[in-house]
Amino acid sequence: MSTFHLNIQNDDVYRWEQKLGKSYSNWSESEKITFLMSMASKDLSALDTYINHLQLGDLAQTPFGKKILELQSMGFRIIMTNDFKYAGMADSALKEAKEIILFHPAGLLYYATSTQEGLSLGKNTDIKRSELYFQASSSSREAIELLSRGSGTTYSDGTFFKSYSGIKNEEIKTILESFQFVKPWNSKASISLLNEADVYQKRNGKLVVVSDDEAMIRQMEKIDQFPEEIKNDLGFCKAKQR
Repeated sequence: MSTFHLNIQNDDVYRWEQKLGKSYSNWSESEKITFLMSMASKDLSALDTYINHLQLGDLAQTPFGKKILELQSMGFRIIMTNDFKYAGMADSALKEAKEIILFHPAGLLYYATSTQEGLSLGKNTDIKRSELYFQASSSSREAIELLSRGSGTTYSDGTFFKSYSGIKNEEIKTILESFQFVKPWNSKASISLLNEADVYQKRNGKLVVVSDDEAMIRQMEKIDQFPEEIKNDLGFCKAKQR
């Protein structure tokens, strides 16, 4: 497990002793906190590296990780990561994989799973499946082409729910700049946060598809782990979960 260390030198302490006019042993708690904040601000790049590794592990420098970091630079926040293995469909049998879910404060949800050539996560790991979900009330003229794509549902109040599969990061940026988003989502909004291991199971030596009820239980188990305010933004109140 990686750890984060502040790079504090004797010279740093000495300079602050000079600034405060007293030795470290006489500093107040608030003065120590101010000193720590000053030291931490020197190592923001190290903090960025540590947090990225904490959330993405060794995938931070892969195509998969770099795309996720791009989304974070747009304001998305990682709210869940899971490891799983592909259940055995096609040529992906037993491959290790990563599942990641991000949320943007404007009200967008992004879901992705990974893929790679070999069986193990590594330097060539990239995004395999991705889904973007949001509800909006309008969009700019610049987004007409994007508005016409993807799947959508229009509600009686004039708002619409959109989902996009395999959307590029540049297009997500355009969406963020061009749509007027709505929170909370309509309670009938349909999303899928299921990886292959959630949907396919080996039972008695055979690969079977789990029932819709079982799949929904697995999805709700994930959503239950989201921060409460995000569940509210997505329209997943307790009544909906039941």
